[in-house]
Amino acid sequence: MNAVRQRLVFLSNIAAPYQVKFCDALQTHFETEFWFYEQLTDRRPAWWRVPLGERCKVLGGSVYTRRLNYVSLDVFKQIHRFKPDVLLLGGFTPFHALLLRYARWLGIKVIVLSEPIRDVDDEDAGSDKLLTRASAPRKTELFHTLFQDTDLLFAMGQVARDQFVDEFGFRADQVVNAPYPIDIDAHFDHPLRLKRPCDPIRILFANRLVDRYQPLVALEAYRQLKVDYPHVSLALNRDGHLYEACRTFIATHGLEDVTFLDQIESWDALHLVYQSSEILVLPATYSNGNLTIVEACASGMGVIVSHHVDNVTRHLHEGENCFKCEPTAASLASALKRYLDDPRLLWIHGAMSKQHVAHRQNRVTATTYRALIQTILPSDTKGEHDHGQAHAARRSDASSTRHLEGEGERDFHDSLRLPTRQSGS
Repeated sequence: MNAVRQRLVFLSNIAAPYQVKFCDALQTHFETEFWFYEQLTDRRPAWWRVPLGERCKVLGGSVYTRRLNYVSLDVFKQIHRFKPDVLLLGGFTPFHALLLRYARWLGIKVIVLSEPIRDVDDEDAGSDKLLTRASAPRKTELFHTLFQDTDLLFAMGQVARDQFVDEFGFRADQVVNAPYPIDIDAHFDHPLRLKRPCDPIRILFANRLVDRYQPLVALEAYRQLKVDYPHVSLALNRDGHLYEACRTFIATHGLEDVTFLDQIESWDALHLVYQSSEILVLPATYSNGNLTIVEACASGMGVIVSHHVDNVTRHLHEGENCFKCEPTAASLASALKRYLDDPRLLWIHGAMSKQHVAHRQNRVTATTYRALIQTILPSDTKGEHDHGQAHAARRSDASSTRHLEGEGERDFHDSLRLPTRQSGS
């Protein structure tokens, strides 16, 4: 007897292309719709705008305020229309706390998905300081009070899971380490980089030009290397508030062969940026394991990230398929030299990286979500096979190499913070 097909809604800030595509992947397991407060914000380039299709929609009348985050009364109309069995909420926001109670009153299961919550006033801030009970007792208690009735919490990485349990006080069996959806299928078609000494090498800084990702550190490392390695070039993201500072640095030091990624025409062409590059660099002071890293691994690139990048334990192994550095120009330059002096490592690391991120393809992530969600659904909606998978999902880390191996086995970009009257407390 076939299991009842459940209805799932994922509510998130903006219509990120990888989420739109993930909606299609989930159709195999649920009747799914994704709802967004906005199609796009000025923090994202125009080429992020992708067709939403029939299953994704932008809510009407959405309003954003710094204190409340996003609010849209249209969501109540959409819930009445679609009648979901499961509501997956992107982030701990005041409005989502209200939706949690409304959904529970209707008998809808609720999951909240979130990255670690940092103790910062701005998402682009460079600090890696996390919100703790010691630094913000009122705010951490508020998180727990408002969301303690959540059926399940999808933590984006082990750091997030530990914070939600140890600092916010959620039950250990209430929080699971879940993968964030990412669109990388096209990247696997990229060939491995077979380079000889002095062949052209392009370094890619794919992340936004903001303080915590440190593009100026990448530029300084490039400046130090360029004299001895004239065959090297650098491509930088175009978006972020440090764009003008980067342009000034380039002009001041007369750097050659530096370009900005301003010729991308569509999301589906983004993967070509990786195909034409050899080494990804991310000298971040904080990152929850940015999606650019997984994209680079799927493409078969060499990867250099700082030791301050979290949530990469499964797919990055230092000295085997990547190099790690301190978030300084000297340390980054030293790591780059290892690839430049022995370009055979690009092929070796790239081949291993493709294997390490195969589990991040959307079809596998969708299967993982199904197994995790089945743990909170009524038992009469599951078959015997689903019972076994659900039990395994709850007992193991969803990002573990052992999880769902029989079936081929993040960073929100924007952290969501609850407001308080006291800054940093």
